[in-house]
Amino acid sequence: MPLATDVVFYDLQAETVLNGGTMYQDIFETNMPGIIWVHMLIRPLIGMSSDAIRIVDLLVFSSSVLLLMFWNRRNQISVSAMLWIGITLFAFYFSLSEWCHFQRDTLILFPALAALWLRRKQVDRLLESQQHESGISLSAVWGWAFLEGLCWATAFWIKPFVAVPALCVWFGSLFLIRQPRKLLVDFSGLLLGGLFLGAVGIIWLWQTGAWIWFYDTFTEWNPEYVKARTAGWSTLRFAQFLFRFYPWFLLQLIAVPLALSTVWRSGKTGKQNKTTLESGERDSLLLSLMYLGWLFQSYAFQHLFDYVHPPTHLMAIVLIGAYLAKRIQKQSLNLAWKTGIALFAIMAVLSFPNFKPDRVRLWQTCVFNSSDLHLKAKLALMVQVDWEDLIAVRDFLETQNLKDHELHCYNTTLVYLYPELSVAPATRYVFFDSTLIFCPSHRGEILESIHASPQKFIVTDLLESGFDRKTALEKSQDSKALTPPAYPVSLKGAYPWSQPVVFRAGRYLVHQAKRPLGDFFGRGFIPTEEQVQAIARRQKLQREKRESASAPGN
Repeated sequence: MPLATDVVFYDLQAETVLNGGTMYQDIFETNMPGIIWVHMLIRPLIGMSSDAIRIVDLLVFSSSVLLLMFWNRRNQISVSAMLWIGITLFAFYFSLSEWCHFQRDTLILFPALAALWLRRKQVDRLLESQQHESGISLSAVWGWAFLEGLCWATAFWIKPFVAVPALCVWFGSLFLIRQPRKLLVDFSGLLLGGLFLGAVGIIWLWQTGAWIWFYDTFTEWNPEYVKARTAGWSTLRFAQFLFRFYPWFLLQLIAVPLALSTVWRSGKTGKQNKTTLESGERDSLLLSLMYLGWLFQSYAFQHLFDYVHPPTHLMAIVLIGAYLAKRIQKQSLNLAWKTGIALFAIMAVLSFPNFKPDRVRLWQTCVFNSSDLHLKAKLALMVQVDWEDLIAVRDFLETQNLKDHELHCYNTTLVYLYPELSVAPATRYVFFDSTLIFCPSHRGEILESIHASPQKFIVTDLLESGFDRKTALEKSQDSKALTPPAYPVSLKGAYPWSQPVVFRAGRYLVHQAKRPLGDFFGRGFIPTEEQVQAIARRQKLQREKRESASAPGN
């Protein structure tokens, strides 16, 4: 399968830094640098192929699966139940589109789960010393907390939103332990572990010259980028999101009540009996708190992107699986549960992409051949790119003997062309249209980078720029015209639409850069010729009114 645009983008950044460039300065980035460090670590070891990084993704995910499978072992669930939970976790993973693979949210689940296991061990250690009235070394408490802080900080450097479930888990442990002195030692170790790794990262940024650019990005650019998340939460996009996660999103409707009831029951039991909870109950409470915290931050603070949500679905599977396993041990499932499980299994199988005949026929090819753009075109689950047409654009540009910084891909979906052609982007704004949309107050800086670049060719994606698919793919009756009929041929001085088109493949246009390059039009979306004419008529009418008002006697 193809890699997501984000993964290709991180590869470009890692390659830039490894070749002597400066992070944040040479390529604009709105995220924390942790994911770039991951790419810088693994790419020299495994190479640049998409197959290799997918293997790494599968290994990291499998590690998370093991931690999730064995989390409830103290709740006396059977081995077969744990295996079924594992099978379901992998089934969910293999049903996801390429947009969710090797993405930050799923990657940070592993260090977060490692921290959760350390938190559980710390709680066990402190409670056992209290129950048996045996001493426990405060240095050991501090040391294990420090190690847990390193795990949370590792996840934080990749994506800071992990702080929300981390706080939920820690506050849950406060309720369980209730030993003020040892909790203070525990908190200091946890905090210093996070601060230590934070300091290491800051020193690296400072020594490489990236700190000032990192600081500028997170103080001057990111507030606008974060604020723009609300525009993406439309009813249509949410419906599309649910469709892509069908039927797995239905599990949240069961997992949320289960998690809330676990928290309520644990709090009620602790207050009434004033005794410590059993180990299995403590495990359920900590996982429920982590799940609820993760679910909250994913919807409250993040953009509506698919890759944000796999971790909560994975934890939902474990919560429901553990509940069903315990229920089966005590009593058989009633008709409602059996019917619900059967219906869900049928929906999951019928929607499972790897059971589709056209994909089944490609298994032999995938096993015995490395991936290329033609194979990616057949395996892609997200229609973000028309791969066959993109191949045609790449083949055309290969004949132009382009050098670094001479190619500008205007739309985010075109980022694949840079590694395919082995050229560096024309400007530091690789996700150009996204930056233009999410950070409109910085349009001046973005335009300056355009005029300062030595770009010779610009590639645009009509579909991503505002045209619908029918309009973008339509051909002109004039055989010499490369652009579709609705293309704004009378739009002058608007970058990049007024630049001459020298090649077209479906929705993709290749423009030859001619100086002057022009200015931005609107928010970066392409207008139709009809819209341009309407704007021209309004401007003409306003001009005539001004001339009439300034005439003698008026």
